[in-house]
Amino acid sequence: MPQSVTIFYTQLTITMPKNTPLKNRLFIPLGNTSREQEANNFDFMRFLGACLVIYGHAYPLSGRGTFDHIQLWTRGIFPTAHMGVAIFFVISGFLISQSISRSPSALNFLWKRAVRIFPGLFVAALVTVFVLGAMVTSLPLGEYFTLSETYRYLLVTKLYPPYPDTLPGVFNTSENHTVNGSLWTLAYEFTCYFALLAVNLLFPAKFRKQIILTCFIVTWLSYPFWVEPLSGSSFQIPLFHLRLFNLVDFGMYFVAGCVAFHYRQYILYKGYLALSFFSFWIGTYLLAESSPSIPLSCVVWARYLAIPYLVLYLSFIRGHLNGFGRFGDLSYGLYIYAFPIQRIVVSVLGATAPIGPIILLSFLCVLPFAWLSWNFVEKPCLRLKGIVA
Repeated sequence: MPQSVTIFYTQLTITMPKNTPLKNRLFIPLGNTSREQEANNFDFMRFLGACLVIYGHAYPLSGRGTFDHIQLWTRGIFPTAHMGVAIFFVISGFLISQSISRSPSALNFLWKRAVRIFPGLFVAALVTVFVLGAMVTSLPLGEYFTLSETYRYLLVTKLYPPYPDTLPGVFNTSENHTVNGSLWTLAYEFTCYFALLAVNLLFPAKFRKQIILTCFIVTWLSYPFWVEPLSGSSFQIPLFHLRLFNLVDFGMYFVAGCVAFHYRQYILYKGYLALSFFSFWIGTYLLAESSPSIPLSCVVWARYLAIPYLVLYLSFIRGHLNGFGRFGDLSYGLYIYAFPIQRIVVSVLGATAPIGPIILLSFLCVLPFAWLSWNFVEKPCLRLKGIVA
């Protein structure tokens, strides 16, 4: 019988063969979340995030400017579409940290992430070209389907720019010909996966959570020094072609979710603490408004703490929303189909139509696509997660 070594890590005892390859020891399961966190609203919160993105995009797509009503009512504190994406990144940081802790190898981790993102994205690109684009192109269909530009759109499935986001004769009556302006954030999320994988490969298990926490604290504390240079710069990371400011911005929410997972035994999710974080966020805004010496960008600085806590607090409230996932995880489908469908709705109703019907009809039209995507593409492909060890 081969010798084995027993590893005690958090609340889980793991026994593995003594000759287990080193690469597999890099991915030691961290154990389950606490009982209070077993029932969660992650499915609902991601659904809410997707709905916020749909709501926020409805305004610029209908020519009403970049500020939606919620953003105007909150005087810019709550940029709706951006907050929807932030919800995704916070929850992703938490769940991806859990996923990597349960993955036996780096290849298994990357495979699981790939089967979650790429099948749905690839089918969405096909539907966009052969269904949605064909429906609204101003060109004769014979010409539309013979142009190489039509099929070049499928390069959006490579995730990382540059890639074409236009189709021949599609949405060419407006200044912005973009077909799907939501997909660009997927590259930032996948880059966060790579960064987390790098931490797991480069550092021993006992140091990882401290390194992740240190990265968050240092970046958060140094915010006043990097926000102006990065936000005003168009610098892109070589090879990835991603804007550095966006990567740091989204990355802060992702890393906050990672920190919350690794320190989940020590974090309390209580109403009074949620109120405190919310008050800190609003208080920072009021202070910046009343004092010329405090830049308004400090609101974002406070948001990097407040939003992750509030998202996870709402995610761990017990109640009927814990079972929201029984309807399927429609959030990804909503996200990758909404933009082109919203553009079609605006073109049909007209940009001068009331914003309420535009938003409602957009949501009702996107929902069947999201349901079909989950049940016939995403969910079946998730069964392939275990084929790569």
